[in-house]
Formats: sequence, C-alpha cells, structure tokens
Amino acid sequence: MRLLTIDTETTGLQPAIHQILTVGLLVIEVEKDHLKMLESLHIPVKHKCYRADKKALMVNRICLERHHKISIEPKMACEKISRFIEENNLGSTPLLGHNIAFDLSFLTELFRKEKKRYPFAKKFYDTMFIWNALKRQGRVPSHLNSTLQTIAEYFKIDYSNAHDALSDCEITSTAYHKMIQLQETF
Repeated sequence: MRLLTIDTETTGLQPAIHQILTVGLLVIEVEKDHLKMLESLHIPVKHKCYRADKKALMVNRICLERHHKISIEPKMACEKISRFIEENNLGSTPLLGHNIAFDLSFLTELFRKEKKRYPFAKKFYDTMFIWNALKRQGRVPSHLNSTLQTIAEYFKIDYSNAHDALSDCEITSTAYHKMIQLQETF
C-alpha cells in the first residue's frame, strides 16, 4: 500500500494563532513484510512575524533566527507541496501521521490563509489511534502512553532526530510498519 506520511513542526498548538515552521512529506510503500521509503520533501516555512510559544520552540529545537534565513514564504511552501503531490501522483494517496489531526489542522490553515487549493487526500491512518487500539486489544502494554517517543522506544526505533518534520515522518512510517505486523487490518 502506498501512503504519504506527513508531519509538521509548529510555533504552538493552535492553528488559528500559531504557524507551521516545517513540513515533512514522505512517500512510502508498506506491507506487512516490507517498508520502502520513496520520495521525500522537507520545507522550512518563514513568516513575517512569528507567534511562537517558547515551550513549542524548546520541543522542536528550532532557532527562529536561523530558521528564517533558510525558509521560504508560505505561498511558495503551498505551491511546493502541491507540486510534490501532483508530480508524484499523490492526490488520492491516503495519509499517515501520528496525531494526524494536529498536522492536518495546521496544513488546512496554511492553505486557507494563502488561498490555495488543499491538495491532500481525505483518507488517513493515525499511528496514535492504531497504538491505542493495540493497547485495548492487549497487543502492546496498556500502561504505555501514546507519544511517538514511547512508541519508538517500544519498537526500538531510533528517536535521536525527532522533532524534525522529515525525521518524524520516518519514525512514524517505521512505527506504522511495526504496528501492522502486530495486526494486519485497521
């Protein structure tokens, strides 16, 4: 099955107030017995004025001054994302993410503010939801929380580059692959 894994790093938790700093996109081919990471895109997004929560910046370890120098305007980011989706024929490809509603809310807001057509498919898989289902089924310990870090540690996935949008896509993709090995259908 072909999926488009997505992740964002943001300046806070509220899409109407805070902003996307980076977007990670990773095309994967995944079945129970294999995971292949294909095309990827990592986009740093700049803003005229950053509305940042200090706690969020501590988590994602992004220095706004350095970030601003290497980033592109939000409109260009939307265009680059849309082009990536079009060139890789991903318009109907299901999405994959960890707590994906968070990322989708920020991406929706980004495209809305820039008056650009939202290019992502509506179908998605959420590793946080799947993890919680596995806990209820007794396939993983029920006392473990649902953070990507906990899941990565449980499956012995390298988490050292976490809180980088593209690295988080790779971690999420690997975690999803491990989860479908525990249970084939979701």
